[in-house]
Formats: sequence, C-alpha cells, structure tokens
Amino acid sequence: MIENYLSLIKHDLNLLDLLTGKLPAHLENEDFSDWEVTILFYINCIYLKAVCRLFGEDIQDHYSLRQIINTHNELTSIAKAYRHLEEDSRDARYEGRKFNKEYITKRLLPKFIQVRDCAVTIIKKNGITNAPSVDPTPFLTR
Repeated sequence: MIENYLSLIKHDLNLLDLLTGKLPAHLENEDFSDWEVTILFYINCIYLKAVCRLFGEDIQDHYSLRQIINTHNELTSIAKAYRHLEEDSRDARYEGRKFNKEYITKRLLPKFIQVRDCAVTIIKKNGITNAPSVDPTPFLTR
C-alpha cells in the first residue's frame, strides 16, 4: 500500500509540471495558482498517509489525519505548516483564491518542504529506501 502512495506522489508532481508548463494557446492566460497550491497540499497529504500506514493507521479523511499529526510525537513539529497548507488549499478549492508566485515560493514552499522532509525521514527510518523526496521548486518558479 505504501508503494501506491509513493507512486501517487510522483503522479501529483507530474500534474504540477503540466500545470506550470507551457499551456495551450486557449489557456495561456488562465491562472492555475489555486491548483498549484492544492497539489502541494495533496502531495504532503499523501506523504503523511504513507507515514500513518507505517504507524498502522489507515487514514480516510482529513480530520483523522490532523488528529494523528497533532498527537503523534514524530509529527507534532509539522502540524502548523501542514495546517497552513491545508487552509490555503481549502481557500483555493472552495473560495477560488489565487496566489502570486512570491507567496507560493516564499511562504508555502518552505512549509511543504518541512512536511515532506519529516515524512521522508520517517518513511526511510522504517526501511523504505525508495521514498521520493520530490522537489516542486523548478515548476513553481517558472
């Protein structure tokens, strides 16, 4: 099951690459920053679902995931960063909020990296050596 999560992380990164790359002419003026932020959040979410699986938890909703992040000793240090990404993603998805590049790269990307690094460390500590440490920076700075 963890392998499925690791594949999904790469899949989501490929979607970010697609959204931030050269768009077709009929979409070149479209602002997809809402989905860039949402993809960052979802990648972190999938990382943490993989971690929870290692903890013996099968997470099916965001509430349960937040509960584990806020109570599990190895995850509490990332709770604030994760919550910020989740809130901005929710604003993007449900309120149509758009984000400028500076906000994404200076405010959200460091939080993404903090959560990612925590998750990858736990995954590798549990013997899974092929955990991808994906870097969305090149796509977000285009």
